Amino acid sequence: MSVLSVQNLQETFVGKNIARTANVQFTDPNASAYIADGEVVVLNSSGAPMTTATTNTYAASPWIQIVQRNGDNLVFSGKIFGDKVTAYRGKAGATGQEQIYHIGYNGTSGSLDITAGLDFQLTVIENQDDMMWSEQKKKNVVYVPNNLVTSQQDLAKAIVKNQMKKYTTDGSAITAVMLNSGAGSIFTGAANIAVTHGSNVIVPNVAITNAGFGAGSIARIGVTGSGVGTTIPVYTVLGAHPTIANAWILDQPYAGPSNSALLVANAGVVTAGANWGVRFTGKALPYRRDFFKFKRVGFTLQMSGYGATVLSKTQDATYGSGDGRLVLEEESFSKGFEGALNRMTVPLPLANETFTADASTASTLNTTYGDAFVNATLYYDCITIEHYGQDFATVVASPRMPQLIKIFMYDTAAGGAGAAQGTTDNTTKAVQPALNTWMASVPGAFANVTAFA
Repeated sequence: MSVLSVQNLQETFVGKNIARTANVQFTDPNASAYIADGEVVVLNSSGAPMTTATTNTYAASPWIQIVQRNGDNLVFSGKIFGDKVTAYRGKAGATGQEQIYHIGYNGTSGSLDITAGLDFQLTVIENQDDMMWSEQKKKNVVYVPNNLVTSQQDLAKAIVKNQMKKYTTDGSAITAVMLNSGAGSIFTGAANIAVTHGSNVIVPNVAITNAGFGAGSIARIGVTGSGVGTTIPVYTVLGAHPTIANAWILDQPYAGPSNSALLVANAGVVTAGANWGVRFTGKALPYRRDFFKFKRVGFTLQMSGYGATVLSKTQDATYGSGDGRLVLEEESFSKGFEGALNRMTVPLPLANETFTADASTASTLNTTYGDAFVNATLYYDCITIEHYGQDFATVVASPRMPQLIKIFMYDTAAGGAGAAQGTTDNTTKAVQPALNTWMASVPGAFANVTAFA
Protein backbone atom coordinates (compact mmCIF):
# COMPACT_ATOMS: atom_id res chain seq x y z
CA MET A 1 0.00 0.00 0.00
CA SER A 2 1.40 3.38 -0.92
CA VAL A 3 1.13 6.21 1.56
CA LEU A 4 1.01 9.76 0.21
CA SER A 5 2.94 12.30 2.26
CA VAL A 6 3.41 16.06 2.09
CA GLN A 7 5.50 17.71 4.78
CA ASN A 8 7.05 21.09 5.58
CA LEU A 9 5.03 23.10 3.11
CA GLN A 10 6.32 26.56 2.18
CA GLU A 11 4.15 29.27 0.62
CA THR A 12 5.77 32.41 -0.77
CA PHE A 13 4.12 35.73 -1.56
CA VAL A 14 6.10 38.51 -3.24
CA GLY A 15 4.39 41.89 -3.31
CA LYS A 16 4.95 44.18 -6.25
CA ASN A 17 6.28 47.69 -5.79
CA ILE A 18 2.80 49.23 -5.91
CA ALA A 19 0.67 51.27 -3.54
CA ARG A 20 -2.09 49.80 -1.42
CA THR A 21 -5.48 49.93 -3.16
CA ALA A 22 -7.82 52.10 -1.07
CA ASN A 23 -10.79 50.10 0.26
CA VAL A 24 -9.38 47.04 -1.48
CA GLN A 25 -11.76 44.19 -2.33
CA PHE A 26 -11.19 40.90 -4.15
CA THR A 27 -14.65 39.55 -4.86
CA ASP A 28 -15.67 41.52 -7.97
CA PRO A 29 -13.02 42.14 -10.64
CA ASN A 30 -15.40 44.49 -12.47
CA ALA A 31 -15.98 46.74 -9.48
CA SER A 32 -13.77 49.56 -8.22
CA ALA A 33 -10.94 48.93 -5.74
CA TYR A 34 -10.39 45.38 -7.01
CA ILE A 35 -7.11 43.96 -5.72
CA ALA A 36 -4.25 45.04 -7.99
CA ASP A 37 -1.97 42.62 -9.79
CA GLY A 38 0.81 41.74 -7.34
CA GLU A 39 -0.99 43.18 -4.33
CA VAL A 40 -0.97 41.17 -1.08
CA VAL A 41 -3.87 41.35 1.36
CA VAL A 42 -4.58 39.68 4.71
CA LEU A 43 -8.10 38.27 5.11
CA ASN A 44 -9.97 37.51 8.32
CA SER A 45 -12.06 34.38 8.85
CA SER A 46 -15.08 36.17 7.40
CA GLY A 47 -13.18 36.68 4.15
CA ALA A 48 -12.85 40.44 4.53
CA PRO A 49 -9.57 42.37 4.26
CA MET A 50 -8.11 42.76 7.73
CA THR A 51 -7.52 46.07 9.43
CA THR A 52 -5.95 47.02 12.74
CA ALA A 53 -9.41 47.24 14.32
CA THR A 54 -10.08 45.19 17.44
CA THR A 55 -12.73 43.23 15.55
CA ASN A 56 -9.87 41.50 13.80
CA THR A 57 -8.31 40.01 16.90
CA TYR A 58 -8.10 36.27 17.45
CA ALA A 59 -11.34 36.31 19.44
CA ALA A 60 -13.21 37.67 16.43
CA SER A 61 -11.22 35.84 13.76
CA PRO A 62 -9.81 32.46 14.82
CA TRP A 63 -7.99 32.07 11.52
CA ILE A 64 -6.68 34.26 8.70
CA GLN A 65 -5.52 33.83 5.11
CA ILE A 66 -3.16 35.63 2.74
CA VAL A 67 -4.35 36.42 -0.78
CA GLN A 68 -2.42 37.82 -3.72
CA ARG A 69 -3.50 38.60 -7.24
CA ASN A 70 -1.28 37.10 -9.95
CA GLY A 71 -2.50 38.25 -13.35
CA ASP A 72 -6.16 37.28 -13.53
CA ASN A 73 -5.82 34.70 -10.77
CA LEU A 74 -6.10 34.96 -7.01
CA VAL A 75 -3.65 32.89 -4.98
CA PHE A 76 -4.71 32.01 -1.43
CA SER A 77 -2.58 30.64 1.37
CA GLY A 78 -3.76 27.86 3.59
CA LYS A 79 -5.73 28.88 6.66
CA ILE A 80 -3.56 30.13 9.50
CA PHE A 81 -5.19 29.22 12.82
CA GLY A 82 -4.16 31.44 15.70
CA ASP A 83 -3.77 28.60 18.17
CA LYS A 84 -1.46 26.76 15.74
CA VAL A 85 0.99 29.61 15.08
CA THR A 86 4.45 28.79 16.42
CA ALA A 87 6.48 31.77 15.20
CA TYR A 88 5.97 35.26 13.76
CA ARG A 89 9.03 37.20 12.64
CA GLY A 90 10.17 39.99 10.36
CA LYS A 91 13.48 40.95 8.82
CA ALA A 92 14.39 44.13 7.01
CA GLY A 93 16.07 44.05 3.64
CA ALA A 94 19.81 44.69 3.80
CA THR A 95 22.60 44.99 1.26
CA GLY A 96 25.18 42.22 1.07
CA GLN A 97 28.86 42.71 0.32
CA GLU A 98 31.77 41.16 -1.54
CA GLN A 99 34.88 39.78 0.11
CA ILE A 100 37.86 42.13 0.44
CA TYR A 101 41.21 41.06 1.91
CA HIS A 102 44.55 42.87 2.09
CA ILE A 103 48.10 41.65 2.44
CA GLY A 104 50.64 44.19 3.66
CA TYR A 105 49.56 47.82 3.53
CA ASN A 106 45.75 48.12 3.69
CA GLY A 107 45.34 51.85 3.18
CA THR A 108 45.96 52.63 6.85
CA SER A 109 48.73 50.41 8.19
CA GLY A 110 50.93 47.42 7.42
CA SER A 111 53.62 46.60 4.87
CA LEU A 112 55.02 43.70 2.84
CA ASP A 113 57.85 41.98 4.71
CA ILE A 114 60.54 41.04 2.17
CA THR A 115 63.30 40.29 4.72
CA ALA A 116 62.61 36.61 5.45
CA GLY A 117 65.09 35.50 2.77
CA LEU A 118 62.68 32.92 1.34
CA ASP A 119 60.90 32.63 -1.97
CA PHE A 120 57.41 34.12 -1.88
CA GLN A 121 54.44 31.85 -2.48
CA LEU A 122 50.86 33.10 -2.30
CA THR A 123 48.00 30.67 -2.94
CA VAL A 124 44.62 32.13 -3.91
CA ILE A 125 41.87 29.56 -3.41
CA GLU A 126 38.37 30.25 -4.75
CA ASN A 127 35.71 28.72 -2.51
CA GLN A 128 32.37 29.50 -4.17
CA ASP A 129 30.26 26.51 -5.21
CA ASP A 130 31.02 26.59 -8.93
CA MET A 131 34.74 26.49 -8.20
CA MET A 132 34.67 22.98 -6.71
CA TRP A 133 35.05 19.78 -8.73
CA SER A 134 35.48 16.33 -7.20
CA GLU A 135 36.41 17.90 -3.88
CA GLN A 136 39.11 20.00 -5.57
CA LYS A 137 39.13 23.78 -5.45
CA LYS A 138 40.39 26.19 -8.06
CA LYS A 139 43.77 27.47 -6.95
CA ASN A 140 46.12 30.10 -8.29
CA VAL A 141 49.66 29.97 -6.92
CA VAL A 142 51.69 33.17 -7.22
CA TYR A 143 55.35 32.20 -6.94
CA VAL A 144 57.95 34.96 -6.82
CA PRO A 145 61.64 34.00 -6.37
CA ASN A 146 63.34 35.94 -3.62
CA ASN A 147 66.21 37.04 -5.86
CA LEU A 148 63.76 38.96 -8.08
CA VAL A 149 62.47 41.09 -5.19
CA THR A 150 64.47 44.09 -4.05
CA SER A 151 61.57 46.22 -2.80
CA GLN A 152 58.00 45.94 -1.56
CA GLN A 153 56.89 47.45 -4.85
CA ASP A 154 58.53 44.60 -6.79
CA LEU A 155 56.61 42.02 -4.80
CA ALA A 156 53.30 43.91 -5.01
CA LYS A 157 53.63 44.27 -8.79
CA ALA A 158 54.39 40.57 -9.26
CA ILE A 159 51.34 39.53 -7.21
CA VAL A 160 48.96 41.88 -9.00
CA LYS A 161 50.31 41.01 -12.45
CA ASN A 162 49.68 37.31 -11.87
CA GLN A 163 46.21 37.65 -10.36
CA MET A 164 44.97 40.19 -12.91
CA LYS A 165 46.05 37.87 -15.71
CA LYS A 166 43.87 35.19 -14.12
CA TYR A 167 41.03 37.72 -13.88
CA THR A 168 41.21 39.12 -17.41
CA THR A 169 42.00 35.95 -19.35
CA ASP A 170 41.41 32.84 -17.21
CA GLY A 171 38.00 33.50 -15.67
CA SER A 172 38.97 34.23 -12.08
CA ALA A 173 36.39 36.32 -10.20
CA ILE A 174 38.97 38.07 -8.00
CA THR A 175 40.76 41.32 -8.80
CA ALA A 176 44.03 42.50 -7.27
CA VAL A 177 45.35 46.06 -7.01
CA MET A 178 48.34 47.72 -5.38
CA LEU A 179 48.14 50.19 -2.49
CA ASN A 180 50.81 52.63 -1.32
CA SER A 181 51.13 54.80 1.76
CA GLY A 182 52.35 57.89 -0.10
CA ALA A 183 50.33 61.08 -0.50
CA GLY A 184 48.59 61.78 -3.77
CA SER A 185 48.23 64.97 -5.81
CA ILE A 186 45.56 65.28 -8.48
CA PHE A 187 46.54 65.47 -12.13
CA THR A 188 47.05 68.98 -13.49
CA GLY A 189 46.52 70.19 -17.02
CA ALA A 190 43.83 67.63 -17.84
CA ALA A 191 40.26 68.00 -16.59
CA ASN A 192 39.38 64.32 -16.82
CA ILE A 193 40.72 60.96 -17.96
CA ALA A 194 39.09 58.03 -19.73
CA VAL A 195 39.56 54.67 -18.01
CA THR A 196 38.30 51.27 -19.11
CA HIS A 197 37.89 48.26 -16.84
CA GLY A 198 40.46 45.64 -17.79
CA SER A 199 42.54 47.99 -19.94
CA ASN A 200 45.98 49.34 -19.03
CA VAL A 201 45.58 52.53 -21.09
CA ILE A 202 44.39 55.83 -19.59
CA VAL A 203 43.51 58.73 -21.87
CA PRO A 204 43.44 62.31 -20.47
CA ASN A 205 41.34 64.83 -22.38
CA VAL A 206 44.50 66.97 -22.74
CA ALA A 207 48.11 66.48 -21.69
CA ILE A 208 48.90 65.88 -18.00
CA THR A 209 51.29 68.59 -16.80
CA ASN A 210 52.38 67.42 -13.32
CA ALA A 211 56.11 68.05 -12.94
CA GLY A 212 58.14 64.89 -13.52
CA PHE A 213 55.16 62.76 -14.54
CA GLY A 214 56.14 60.02 -16.96
CA ALA A 215 57.51 56.51 -17.16
CA GLY A 216 58.09 55.13 -13.66
CA SER A 217 55.62 57.50 -11.99
CA ILE A 218 53.00 56.13 -9.60
CA ALA A 219 49.42 57.00 -10.58
CA ARG A 220 46.49 56.69 -8.19
CA ILE A 221 43.12 56.20 -9.90
CA GLY A 222 39.79 55.90 -8.12
CA VAL A 223 36.13 56.49 -8.97
CA THR A 224 33.83 59.48 -8.96
CA GLY A 225 33.87 60.97 -5.46
CA SER A 226 36.76 58.87 -4.14
CA GLY A 227 39.53 61.44 -4.16
CA VAL A 228 43.15 60.26 -4.16
CA GLY A 229 43.59 59.02 -0.58
CA THR A 230 45.68 56.04 0.47
CA THR A 231 42.80 53.52 0.20
CA ILE A 232 42.65 54.11 -3.57
CA PRO A 233 44.61 51.74 -5.89
CA VAL A 234 47.88 52.75 -7.50
CA TYR A 235 49.49 51.80 -10.83
CA THR A 236 52.98 52.22 -12.22
CA VAL A 237 53.23 54.20 -15.45
CA LEU A 238 55.18 52.30 -18.12
CA GLY A 239 55.29 55.11 -20.65
CA ALA A 240 53.43 57.20 -23.19
CA HIS A 241 51.12 55.47 -25.65
CA PRO A 242 52.73 55.32 -29.09
CA THR A 243 49.64 56.19 -31.12
CA ILE A 244 47.00 57.76 -28.84
CA ALA A 245 47.56 61.42 -28.06
CA ASN A 246 48.17 62.26 -24.38
CA ALA A 247 47.53 58.62 -23.37
CA TRP A 248 49.67 56.59 -20.96
CA ILE A 249 50.21 52.87 -20.51
CA LEU A 250 50.00 51.38 -17.00
CA ASP A 251 51.78 48.28 -15.75
CA GLN A 252 48.48 46.61 -14.77
CA PRO A 253 44.91 46.56 -16.11
CA TYR A 254 42.66 49.14 -14.48
CA ALA A 255 40.46 47.21 -12.01
CA GLY A 256 37.84 49.89 -11.35
CA PRO A 257 34.68 50.70 -13.34
CA SER A 258 34.93 52.19 -16.82
CA ASN A 259 34.45 55.95 -17.03
CA SER A 260 34.90 58.01 -20.18
CA ALA A 261 35.47 61.21 -18.21
CA LEU A 262 36.70 60.54 -14.68
CA LEU A 263 37.39 63.93 -13.10
CA VAL A 264 41.00 64.45 -12.07
CA ALA A 265 39.83 65.12 -8.50
CA ASN A 266 39.81 61.32 -8.32
CA ALA A 267 43.08 60.57 -10.11
CA GLY A 268 46.59 61.81 -9.69
CA VAL A 269 50.27 61.28 -8.99
CA VAL A 270 51.69 59.66 -5.84
CA THR A 271 54.92 60.46 -4.10
CA ALA A 272 55.75 56.85 -3.26
CA GLY A 273 55.56 56.02 0.42
CA ALA A 274 57.51 53.32 2.25
CA ASN A 275 54.67 50.83 2.60
CA TRP A 276 53.06 48.71 -0.09
CA GLY A 277 50.21 46.24 -0.08
CA VAL A 278 47.78 44.34 -2.27
CA ARG A 279 43.98 44.32 -2.12
CA PHE A 280 42.03 41.26 -3.30
CA THR A 281 38.36 41.80 -4.13
CA GLY A 282 35.63 39.35 -5.08
CA LYS A 283 33.58 40.45 -8.09
CA ALA A 284 30.03 39.65 -9.18
CA LEU A 285 29.31 36.23 -10.64
CA PRO A 286 26.81 35.49 -13.44
CA TYR A 287 23.21 35.03 -12.27
CA ARG A 288 20.18 33.63 -14.04
CA ARG A 289 17.12 32.16 -12.37
CA ASP A 290 17.14 28.36 -12.23
CA PHE A 291 20.40 28.26 -14.19
CA PHE A 292 23.12 30.26 -12.46
CA LYS A 293 22.44 30.36 -8.73
CA PHE A 294 23.02 33.64 -6.91
CA LYS A 295 26.40 33.31 -5.23
CA ARG A 296 29.10 35.60 -3.96
CA VAL A 297 32.79 34.96 -4.43
CA GLY A 298 34.61 33.47 -1.47
CA PHE A 299 38.36 32.97 -1.36
CA THR A 300 41.22 31.99 0.94
CA LEU A 301 44.73 33.44 0.88
CA GLN A 302 47.68 31.35 2.08
CA MET A 303 51.13 32.96 2.38
CA SER A 304 54.56 31.35 2.61
CA GLY A 305 57.84 33.27 2.78
CA TYR A 306 56.16 36.56 3.62
CA GLY A 307 57.67 36.88 7.09
CA ALA A 308 55.69 39.24 9.31
CA THR A 309 53.37 40.43 6.52
CA VAL A 310 49.86 40.85 7.92
CA LEU A 311 46.78 39.41 6.19
CA SER A 312 43.90 41.83 6.87
CA LYS A 313 40.49 40.20 6.52
CA THR A 314 38.80 43.51 5.84
CA GLN A 315 35.37 42.07 5.08
CA ASP A 316 33.94 38.67 4.20
CA ALA A 317 31.23 38.13 1.62
CA THR A 318 27.64 38.27 2.86
CA TYR A 319 24.38 37.78 1.01
CA GLY A 320 22.47 40.40 2.98
CA SER A 321 18.74 39.80 3.23
CA GLY A 322 15.88 40.39 0.85
CA ASP A 323 18.17 40.71 -2.18
CA GLY A 324 15.89 40.52 -5.21
CA ARG A 325 17.90 37.60 -6.60
CA LEU A 326 17.44 35.61 -3.39
CA VAL A 327 13.73 36.44 -3.33
CA LEU A 328 13.35 35.27 -6.92
CA GLU A 329 15.02 31.99 -5.96
CA GLU A 330 12.57 31.60 -3.06
CA GLU A 331 9.69 32.26 -5.43
CA SER A 332 11.01 29.75 -7.95
CA PHE A 333 11.56 27.19 -5.19
CA SER A 334 7.95 27.53 -4.10
CA LYS A 335 6.86 26.99 -7.68
CA GLY A 336 8.85 23.76 -7.73
CA PHE A 337 11.54 25.08 -10.09
CA GLU A 338 9.12 24.35 -12.91
CA GLY A 339 10.76 26.68 -15.36
CA ALA A 340 12.62 25.73 -18.53
CA LEU A 341 13.43 22.05 -18.15
CA ASN A 342 15.92 21.67 -21.00
CA ARG A 343 19.18 22.68 -19.36
CA MET A 344 21.23 21.62 -22.40
CA THR A 345 19.94 24.35 -24.71
CA VAL A 346 22.00 27.52 -25.14
CA PRO A 347 20.68 30.12 -24.82
CA LEU A 348 18.43 28.79 -22.10
CA PRO A 349 14.77 28.89 -23.23
CA LEU A 350 12.47 31.17 -21.30
CA ALA A 351 9.98 29.61 -18.93
CA ASN A 352 6.26 30.08 -19.41
CA GLU A 353 5.75 31.03 -15.78
CA THR A 354 5.37 34.51 -14.43
CA PHE A 355 7.42 35.72 -11.47
CA THR A 356 6.91 38.79 -9.30
CA ALA A 357 10.29 39.21 -7.63
CA ASP A 358 12.52 41.83 -9.23
CA ALA A 359 16.07 40.46 -9.49
CA SER A 360 17.53 43.39 -11.46
CA THR A 361 20.94 44.71 -10.46
CA ALA A 362 22.96 47.89 -10.77
CA SER A 363 26.61 48.81 -10.38
CA THR A 364 27.27 50.97 -7.31
CA LEU A 365 30.42 53.04 -6.82
CA ASN A 366 32.40 52.58 -3.62
CA THR A 367 34.44 55.68 -2.84
CA THR A 368 36.35 54.04 0.02
CA TYR A 369 37.97 51.43 -2.18
CA GLY A 370 37.81 53.23 -5.52
CA ASP A 371 35.82 50.39 -7.02
CA ALA A 372 32.31 49.44 -8.07
CA PHE A 373 30.12 46.54 -6.94
CA VAL A 374 27.05 44.93 -8.44
CA ASN A 375 24.09 45.13 -6.06
CA ALA A 376 20.41 44.31 -6.26
CA THR A 377 18.11 47.11 -7.32
CA LEU A 378 15.50 46.02 -4.76
CA TYR A 379 15.82 44.72 -1.21
CA TYR A 380 12.66 43.17 0.19
CA ASP A 381 11.49 43.12 3.78
CA CYS A 382 10.26 39.70 4.84
CA ILE A 383 7.55 38.55 7.25
CA THR A 384 7.51 34.85 8.14
CA ILE A 385 4.72 32.88 9.79
CA GLU A 386 5.28 29.36 11.05
CA HIS A 387 2.24 27.32 11.93
CA TYR A 388 0.68 23.87 11.88
CA GLY A 389 -1.87 23.45 9.16
CA GLN A 390 -5.17 21.61 9.41
CA ASP A 391 -3.85 18.96 7.05
CA PHE A 392 -2.13 15.84 8.29
CA ALA A 393 1.32 14.82 7.10
CA THR A 394 0.14 11.39 5.89
CA VAL A 395 -3.10 9.52 5.28
CA VAL A 396 -2.71 7.78 8.64
CA ALA A 397 -2.96 9.43 12.03
CA SER A 398 0.11 11.57 12.69
CA PRO A 399 1.09 15.04 13.94
CA ARG A 400 -0.22 17.96 11.96
CA MET A 401 1.88 19.27 9.11
CA PRO A 402 4.27 22.18 9.83
CA GLN A 403 3.93 25.01 7.34
CA LEU A 404 5.87 28.18 6.58
CA ILE A 405 4.60 31.33 4.91
CA LYS A 406 6.99 34.00 3.66
CA ILE A 407 5.69 37.42 2.63
CA PHE A 408 8.17 39.67 0.82
CA MET A 409 7.45 43.37 0.52
CA TYR A 410 9.47 46.17 -1.00
CA ASP A 411 10.04 49.10 1.32
CA THR A 412 9.53 52.46 -0.43
CA ALA A 413 6.92 55.14 -0.40
CA ALA A 414 5.37 53.42 -3.39
CA GLY A 415 5.78 49.85 -2.26
CA GLY A 416 5.86 49.62 1.51
CA ALA A 417 6.69 52.67 3.58
CA GLY A 418 3.94 55.01 2.46
CA ALA A 419 0.29 54.22 1.81
CA ALA A 420 1.32 50.94 0.34
CA GLN A 421 1.61 47.20 0.61
CA GLY A 422 2.52 46.89 4.17
CA THR A 423 5.87 46.72 5.83
CA THR A 424 6.34 50.07 7.57
CA ASP A 425 3.09 51.42 6.18
CA ASN A 426 0.53 52.68 8.67
CA THR A 427 -2.58 52.36 6.55
CA THR A 428 -5.12 50.25 8.38
CA LYS A 429 -5.29 47.49 5.79
CA ALA A 430 -1.54 47.13 5.32
CA VAL A 431 -0.07 43.68 5.82
CA GLN A 432 2.31 44.39 8.69
CA PRO A 433 0.02 46.38 11.05
CA ALA A 434 -2.93 44.06 10.38
CA LEU A 435 -0.84 40.99 11.15
CA ASN A 436 0.68 42.65 14.23
CA THR A 437 -2.79 43.29 15.70
CA TRP A 438 -3.94 39.72 15.13
CA MET A 439 -0.68 38.00 16.15
CA ALA A 440 -0.56 39.91 19.43
CA SER A 441 -3.98 38.51 20.34
CA VAL A 442 -3.44 34.82 19.51
CA PRO A 443 -2.56 32.39 22.34
CA GLY A 444 1.15 32.76 21.57
CA ALA A 445 0.88 36.57 22.03
CA PHE A 446 3.63 37.27 19.50
CA ALA A 447 5.54 40.52 19.61
CA ASN A 448 4.99 43.00 16.82
CA VAL A 449 7.13 42.91 13.74
CA THR A 450 8.66 46.35 14.10
CA ALA A 451 8.94 49.03 11.44
CA PHE A 452 11.44 48.19 8.72
CA ALA A 453 12.28 51.69 7.48
